[in-house]
Amino acid sequence: MPRPVPALDARATGPFESGTGSLPERRHRPELHGLRGLAIAGVVLFHLFGAGRVSGGIDIFLAISGFLFTAMLLREAGSTGKIDLLRYFVRLAKRILAPAALVIAVTTTAGLILLPLTRHAQLVTEARASLLYFENFELIRSQLSDEAAGAETSPFQHFWSLSVQGQFYLIWPAVALLAVWWARRSRFSLTATMATLIMLLMIASFAAALLVQQQNQAEAYLLTQTRIWELGFGGLLALFGARLVIPRAARTAAGWLGLGLVISCGFVLDGAALFPGPWALWPLMGMALILVSTAPSGSDEQRRPVSAAALLSTTPFTRLGDIAYGLFLWHWPLLIFTLEFRGDSGLRPTDAVIVLALSLLLGWATHRFIEQPLARSSSAENPARPRRAMTLALAASTLVVGGLGATAYVQVTTDPQQDGLAMAGVDRKLYPGADIIQAENAAHDVEFYPELGGISRRVPEYARTDCHQPTGDQPGSGEVLVCEDPAQPENPAKTIMLAGGSHAGHWHNAWIILAEKHDWEVLVATKGGCVFRGLDTEDPNTCDEWLAGFPEVLTEHQPDLVVTPGTTIPQDTGTESIHEGAEEQWQAITDAGSELLLLRGTPRQEHNVPDCLAEGGDELDCAPDYGKYAEVNPLEDLDLPENTYSLDLTEHFCPDRQCSAVIGNVLVYRDSHHLTNEYVETMVPHLERELRESVPGLFSAPAS
Repeated sequence: MPRPVPALDARATGPFESGTGSLPERRHRPELHGLRGLAIAGVVLFHLFGAGRVSGGIDIFLAISGFLFTAMLLREAGSTGKIDLLRYFVRLAKRILAPAALVIAVTTTAGLILLPLTRHAQLVTEARASLLYFENFELIRSQLSDEAAGAETSPFQHFWSLSVQGQFYLIWPAVALLAVWWARRSRFSLTATMATLIMLLMIASFAAALLVQQQNQAEAYLLTQTRIWELGFGGLLALFGARLVIPRAARTAAGWLGLGLVISCGFVLDGAALFPGPWALWPLMGMALILVSTAPSGSDEQRRPVSAAALLSTTPFTRLGDIAYGLFLWHWPLLIFTLEFRGDSGLRPTDAVIVLALSLLLGWATHRFIEQPLARSSSAENPARPRRAMTLALAASTLVVGGLGATAYVQVTTDPQQDGLAMAGVDRKLYPGADIIQAENAAHDVEFYPELGGISRRVPEYARTDCHQPTGDQPGSGEVLVCEDPAQPENPAKTIMLAGGSHAGHWHNAWIILAEKHDWEVLVATKGGCVFRGLDTEDPNTCDEWLAGFPEVLTEHQPDLVVTPGTTIPQDTGTESIHEGAEEQWQAITDAGSELLLLRGTPRQEHNVPDCLAEGGDELDCAPDYGKYAEVNPLEDLDLPENTYSLDLTEHFCPDRQCSAVIGNVLVYRDSHHLTNEYVETMVPHLERELRESVPGLFSAPAS
């Protein structure tokens, strides 16, 4: 028999009276239930028909969670001095985890069938994160953002808000018990004490939202720290909502105003860019006005049909509230899989209607066959404690087995990221890579190398360390970090520094092979998406900070040669170009005493190349468009600074002016524009030959 879980106890005494404060009343709020249904309906409708706009429904959903759980926990903690954790977590398992686990299992199975092999590892990784309620942090780690659904958007992306909610459910009992402990030792009421704690958390969370929004809006949108204030807002409404009395004559107007704020939010505000900052008060104040406009329980006024609260209490809205959780769970994976099936970047109106109908049906079925039976079992009088313990044990087992199973799947199906060279031990006659352009003896009946499973994770070795600055404006990411050479010779003949964006870094494996041969030291100083260009003095970001700090790093390390892309190939529309202000940055590098090698940009594809191949496309259809290159290399038309050289390796990616995703049986791209380690290594002899012609001094012995 499972061992009982102890209650979280503030003090081993009898019931605790709240002094002069009154605990939140236990009261059925049909208008709140209807509002929840309306909020989730808004989320679903905007996802399907709103072209990526945010309805504000998630903000209301979080606030309602704060409202309900604050009241429930404080009533229990205030009346008994403790919280029965066993009953609390069993309730969460039945109401929250069980439907979510079902949707996660179905979505994972469907994703493994419908999505290309290249996305399976990330799919299962996010299934695990969703099951364990940290999907918001997984999305941040994976550099995803909450934006309009596209063909490559995760079917678990909507679990970010459920993860915030789940993390709140874990910490809020401790907050309630802390309030009980503090109130016992002070002259304040329990309600006032709890309100004080909530306001302190809200202030910290709101400040975090303002700060992180300035640095990375996508991250601010997903973080739990920036969302706690919205849950706390609902908690304060639970504590003081009953005391907020507005004149009877103004109640109807206040309710309709609140409903107007809720409905209009997505049409008026760009929530994806503004939330969870101050503008999130728009839908939250709408919720507050609706709640405070509700007449006292049992009064004739409460039944008046002209109020917004009365409208939300009607059957259509309350029934929508019944299925809201299931509707929210199902609609997003249905949407993503529909986009995947269609292969479009947008959703057709007929598709949207079908997804909506299926979501409503599955939401109803989830409520009817899962939520209601579990709720009835929870409401049985005096449920046996052993049965509750068994339920909790089953829920814990689901989390453990699901988490470990997902981890094992990713480990087994993903090629391990080996340190060192990617082509070590590979038969170069079968897999010549770039050599095929000069050779005619490559086999044509073998699968290309490496396999597609986990290809996006096979990054250069330096990129798996903490010396590479990521894309975006995260705090501290503007500092110039330098990845040292782990195989640095005692007295290197030359020091090479790959610098700029990731298109400098994806050549790393080729340079470390050359370094071993010629006794060089190879350093890497990169920031994702940051190329040498003019500084933006009016609205600087972390890339500008990185660029401004690079000269100091040059002075410190004094590399003989700095290698960086000289041109850029657009990923969507446009043609090859040189960034404005780049020449001044190049001049500063040579003025610091280093020589400079500018590589012509490598081609980009709008869609993920490995995904295209996994879905049955061939090496030409999945390759970038050569037409994005300029007719003449833009670097040839420039009067480059002294000690600056340029190198054009385009013929090795696009022989005969035709780019290819696979050359010499070796995969060229690991995503839409980064080269694979494997193909880069096959480029070594060609890179060396071009270097000897373009930068002959690189191979001369150092001055004695």
